[in-house]
Amino acid sequence: MTNQRPQTPGRGAGSGGGRGRQPGGFGLGPEGECWCPRCNKKIPHKRGVPCYEEKCPECGGPMTRAR
Repeated sequence: MTNQRPQTPGRGAGSGGGRGRQPGGFGLGPEGECWCPRCNKKIPHKRGVPCYEEKCPECGGPMTRAR
């Protein structure tokens, strides 16, 4: 016998309140800029590459998404 709770009508099994596809992302779309909090350098955001995977061309620090 399994220890599963019965489903209630109208609620799926996946009602966990997920936050989206990208962990920690803001969902800002393909355009915009990546920003370095160390030296304030901004570069254009590359589609398909999260800003946190980019390195700053000035100081080599991690980039973040500019809002």
